[in-house]
Amino acid sequence: MAPPIPPEASKEIEHVKALVARQFPVYDVRVSYDVVEFFVRVDEATLEENFERLREEMGQQGYIPMIAYDKGEHIVTVAKKPTVRYRSIFVNGAMLVVTFLTMLVAGALDWGGYAGVDGTSVFSAENLVMGMLTFTLPLMAILGVHELGHFFMARRRKVAASLPFFIPSIPPLGTFGAFISLRDPIPNKKSLLEIGVAGPLAGLLMALPLGVLGLMLTNDGAKPVPLNVGSEGVMSVSFPLIYLWIERLVPIQGDYLLHPTAFAAWVGFLVTALNLLPVGQLDGGHIARALLGSKAKWLTWATIAAMVGIGFFYFGWLLFALLILFLGARHPPPLNDISRLDAKRKGVGIFAFVVLVLAFVPIPMTPISADYSFDLVPQESTNATIAQGEALVFSILVDNVGNAWNKIDLVTESSPFGWTASFKNHSLNDSYYASSHSLQLNASETSLVDLAITSHSEALSGQNYTVIIKGSSRNSTEVRHLYYNLTATSPTFSFWVEDEGLVIPRDTEANVTVNVNNTNPSEANLTFDASVELPPFVDVVLFTTSPSDPGVTRYITILVPGESSRSFNVNISVRGLAATGPAVIPIYVYYNESLTSMITVSFDIV
Repeated sequence: MAPPIPPEASKEIEHVKALVARQFPVYDVRVSYDVVEFFVRVDEATLEENFERLREEMGQQGYIPMIAYDKGEHIVTVAKKPTVRYRSIFVNGAMLVVTFLTMLVAGALDWGGYAGVDGTSVFSAENLVMGMLTFTLPLMAILGVHELGHFFMARRRKVAASLPFFIPSIPPLGTFGAFISLRDPIPNKKSLLEIGVAGPLAGLLMALPLGVLGLMLTNDGAKPVPLNVGSEGVMSVSFPLIYLWIERLVPIQGDYLLHPTAFAAWVGFLVTALNLLPVGQLDGGHIARALLGSKAKWLTWATIAAMVGIGFFYFGWLLFALLILFLGARHPPPLNDISRLDAKRKGVGIFAFVVLVLAFVPIPMTPISADYSFDLVPQESTNATIAQGEALVFSILVDNVGNAWNKIDLVTESSPFGWTASFKNHSLNDSYYASSHSLQLNASETSLVDLAITSHSEALSGQNYTVIIKGSSRNSTEVRHLYYNLTATSPTFSFWVEDEGLVIPRDTEANVTVNVNNTNPSEANLTFDASVELPPFVDVVLFTTSPSDPGVTRYITILVPGESSRSFNVNISVRGLAATGPAVIPIYVYYNESLTSMITVSFDIV
């Protein structure tokens, strides 16, 4: 047998029963350790009104009623309202002041980064004021209006609620948001939905005009995104659909930094989306519980699973899902979980989730990582022929296609034995050629570099050779290669002798002109030697100007430009003892110390 009920408790139960019976006929009572269940008869038409009167009357006397429908019976469960000691309003004020200060710091940093303020002046009075006006106050207004929307709707529905508590944090926001504390259980689905939806919609109405103003200020300030954005520590934010629609009204007219007020509005949209997630006791959890009843738990778990999935791409969602699980994903039912929502309120609830879709972004904010990519773009074909010992000049466009300042080194990674490759800036003269070349390029900047490849003088004619040029970034592991495929050839020159067939009397002299044609694209040094196999008593001097010039001998070296011609003179001196008749003077031609051909000068001695 159950222990007898003490007289005092029995008297209290009778009193509570009388309170219930004023609104609902009671046909049975069951008493447990801490609650009393009253089985009642209900008129569906007056259920909500009667229960609201019961809740208000019992609340004044320290009781909390709850009505449920179970196994065909309506049960009013009554429990004593627990004694709770609420925090003083001074706590709200203190948290507001601290949060204002942390957000003031965040605003100064945000404005300083936007306006390019020197690091030593970030906390100057002017910068603090600008940060407060452009970021701190707009964001606090969005958060404050959001929470006041909950507060006033709770008061309207006669649910006791605290003033907003602001939560301080570190930059870039300076706050974790704000919340109010409901000091009474939520009476019914209507109140649950209305209190839940009031905050996000109020905050959204504040964020919308601030978003328009922020985009206007973005255009008015016209602060270009830093050229080396990857080196500047700039964050990229993703606009939700609702902000993209606003941008259609006020399009950003250039590649500009987002104004701090526009950023505050963006945070407002993000906060709206976070609160509307249908999980736990977030605003979206209230709305889902009001719309779906106990079935809302399946939507809650699906949302948490989705956040975990997105968390693999954006870690913040995984942390948020874990926080919800830690605080509790279950939403308690309202005191009256029987009364249904009308079509108007259902429409408002559905609209709230439409707002969630419009304000939600899977990856809200990402740091812009430094990209040190670059390209080596040859300006000519990398397949060419090159004469033995010849130097060919190629041009390479070095293009910094990344988003950060980059230092790039050019070197020869490999080349055939005896071959050389050197570099210089295209605008400098040939004295600046060196075995390596370094460039410092801003993002999107280019530089033209000359590459001179010289083949070995003994390279095999017809043989293919490869020179590999390597470009590497000192800031990263980025490496690029260029492959120059070169076919060695013997240089080709043509010669012809003017005035050939002269008649030279003994004890006299005469001059013959020899023309040299260089058919190669590169210049060439040719050495002419007339010291071998001269006819007896015949002397020869090679010169380009006058045979009496000092230093002229039987040897001469001439630089012949590419695809051009030069000439030199041959002075023939015949002595008196020379034999009469035809005579020939051979002139040997050397290129890179190798004999390439022979010129013959014919004349007659008389």
